Amino acid sequence: MLARCAFCQKPFDTDRFGVQPCPHCGQQVHLADPNAPAQTQPVAQPAPPPAAPPPGYPPPGYPPPGYPPGAPGPGAPWAVGEADAPFVHRATQGRISTYVSTWKLSCLQPAEFFRSVKVGAPGSAVLFGVIAMTLASWFQTLYGALMGAATRGMIEDVLKQVPQGSQFQDTWMMQWMSGVTVVGTLGQLIAAPFISAIWILLWAGVYHVALLVLGAASRGFEATLTVVGYASGAMLVGAAPVPGLANLVGAVWFAFAAAAGFREAQRTTTGKAWTALLLPYLAVCACCCAAGWMMVTGLSGLKVHGG
Repeated sequence: MLARCAFCQKPFDTDRFGVQPCPHCGQQVHLADPNAPAQTQPVAQPAPPPAAPPPGYPPPGYPPPGYPPGAPGPGAPWAVGEADAPFVHRATQGRISTYVSTWKLSCLQPAEFFRSVKVGAPGSAVLFGVIAMTLASWFQTLYGALMGAATRGMIEDVLKQVPQGSQFQDTWMMQWMSGVTVVGTLGQLIAAPFISAIWILLWAGVYHVALLVLGAASRGFEATLTVVGYASGAMLVGAAPVPGLANLVGAVWFAFAAAAGFREAQRTTTGKAWTALLLPYLAVCACCCAAGWMMVTGLSGLKVHGG
């Protein structure tokens, strides 16, 4: 059989089809068998339609202003929502600017943010929450130290006005108050980041158990931890110089952000999200009421038997 090389265009004799070297140039030449059956291309299967959202789940809208490219736009399937939070890119885009951008999104627009944020790597979310809670704790600790110093100064002024009161200013009690204030302040400042991390991990676990009980944890613990971490940014308002009120506002703000986050990140309904958020507190109240009732019942029984 006479064949021709596709490279050097020189003819050569061969007795077979397939890949073989050209005797003239040495290149590998493929000789197709004309009698071989033609290969049929597999028919592409159509992609399945996107799953419908559960009842009560809002349809996705525009990504919030300032959100990084890649967030789903209008008309995107409800299960699609994968874009990094700005804080994830803090090493390249600036730590402060990305933190501020993420805080605005997670605390001011939690529904849109948690609908579109990635939940597969919650480490940045935990760090985000730890920073917010640590800063708030540091400011509260410093406020407490200043108030303690002011109280100690007032006591010293009062002792100066009392006859023979100056002899109490250098007693062990005043020195103890001063030493406890310094040691306690340093201890709280050092322990604040660790306590914040434990708080986020612990409550993420508690909330996830509640979501599991309600059947509203379709995307796993990472989604719950991401929500708790980023929603903890609301605790930053605790740094305001009004300790009691600031902490209360921060807790309420966290609750609203976390409820929206559970609904969006876990693809569930508003009712289940709020129930999961409040269920741990309701369980604690029920246990306390049961314990109180048992105590009252026991005391009543003792009184009856005692005559």
